[in-house]
Order: sequence, then structure tokens, then C-alpha cells
Amino acid sequence: MPLGIIFKRALRDIRQNLVTHVMTTIVVALTCLVFIFFSVFSLNLQRIADHFGKELAIVVYLKKDMPQDKIPSLYQKIVGMDGIESVRFVSSEEAFKRLEKYFKDEKEVLEGVDPLFLPPSFEIQIDRAVYNPGRVRSIAQKFADWPEVQKVQYGKEWVDRLESFSKAVKAAVVASAVLLLVMAAFVVSNTIKLTVYARQDEIEIMRLVGATNGFIQGPFLLASFLQGVSGSLAAIVAGLFCYEYVLNIITQTELIKSLNLQFLPPLYMLTIVLVSGIFCVAGTAMALRRFLTL
Repeated sequence: MPLGIIFKRALRDIRQNLVTHVMTTIVVALTCLVFIFFSVFSLNLQRIADHFGKELAIVVYLKKDMPQDKIPSLYQKIVGMDGIESVRFVSSEEAFKRLEKYFKDEKEVLEGVDPLFLPPSFEIQIDRAVYNPGRVRSIAQKFADWPEVQKVQYGKEWVDRLESFSKAVKAAVVASAVLLLVMAAFVVSNTIKLTVYARQDEIEIMRLVGATNGFIQGPFLLASFLQGVSGSLAAIVAGLFCYEYVLNIITQTELIKSLNLQFLPPLYMLTIVLVSGIFCVAGTAMALRRFLTL
């Protein structure tokens, strides 16, 4: 059946039931808006966690009895590893000077302490471009297995919590997306069912004159797709305005500015629009299957 006829019939149905379709589109928009708010919050919360997580460094403490001539070869070995951004060697003397600076107001704490009691170490920064908690843990474990290494510190508790948090956020976003889109599809399909009820006599006449199921259901499916798409687009526009408004309020401090908060990426928004339309079409198709006995 020509698409032009489908469009004309779909637009006619929308005009004849304009108030109902507008209210349905608003419900779809509000449903998508809830998901968008949740997604923006989760996305930026993840960015904040990653921002602070990337500041974590792996500190590799060497054994005190390790020969000094091995340090250059260890340094080169670490630098040559994948995912390493920078490496800094900290001698026992330098570590003690840092400790003195830390206790500058309580110097008596370090009186009589051997400046060499602290082990030499390597401070290693992970490449931020490939950062993730699992990678930090894997690299730290490799260092721990080296015979020259006494201990490895990398903020294990923070890394584990960050990884658990990332998984929980992703699961929550997926669950909320499915739930909210199903709700939107349910609302749209019920609106289409009301239209089908109102036009049952017309549909029966169309069947009697040989109209195919595709010819009958095409305009209804198109109308539901338009509702899903228009509702999700309205939600994105409203969400963007709200985001900009809130951002102007909270970015008064340098700390918030440095986090580089963002709205949803273009591909993410496009996915919301398309999935919303597809879910609405799927819900409508299921409703029509019952009434048209496909």
C-alpha cells in the first residue's frame, strides 16, 4: 500500500481524535522525561566517579634489600607496560622528606627516626584514556607478583566500590528504560484501541470490501510511531532546558566546572527516540492483533 495513503489516513485519525492523541503524547513525553533525567543523573554521576577514580595512583613499594642497580631496569619494565601513563621513582630519602613536611608542626614525632626506614617506591599513574577499575586491579596484581615488590597500594576499597557502583548504575538504567518504555507503549496502545473501537463499523466494512490487514492496521501503527517519536523528542527538549537551567546554578564553583558535566550524547538521544517509537508500534501491533484477529 502506498505510504502516502497511510500518512493521510494516520493524520486524519490524529485530527479526528486530536485531544486524545495530544494527551497520550504528553504522557509519553513525561514517561521519557523521567528516564532522561535518570540517565543524565547516572551518566554524570559515573563521570564524577571516574574523574576522581582516575586520580588514583598505584604505589609499588620495593623491598629494602633490593640492589639499587636493579631500579633502572624495573623503571623501564614498568614504563613499557600497556596502560601506564607516567612513572615516578621515590627514594627512601625523598619519602622521608615528604613525611617531615607532613609533620612539620609536630617534628618531635620523627625525632630519632632513621631516614631510610621507609622503602623506595614507584608511583604509577594509569593511562586515563583506558582507565577502568578492573584494569587498575589487574595491573596492581601483576606488580604484587614481582619478587622485588614488598607491597602494592592502589585504593583497593575505592576501586572495588567504584566498579560495583558502575555495574549498579548500568543495571538501573537498563531496568528503568525497559519499564518506562513499556509504560509508554501501554498508554499509546490503549489510545489506539479507543480509536479502533470508535471505527469498528468502518473497519468491518473495509474487511467486507477486501481490505487487507496491512491496509487496515498501517495508519494505526504509523500514528503510534508518531506519538512515540514526538513524545520522546518533546522529552529531550524539555530535559535539555532543565539541564541547562540546573547547570547554570550548580556550576558556580571551580570544582563542579572541572567535572565537565554533560547532557546525553547525540547517539543516546537518537536511540531513545527510535526505541520509543518502536515500543509504541509494538504495543499497538499487539493490541490490533486482538481486535483485528490477525
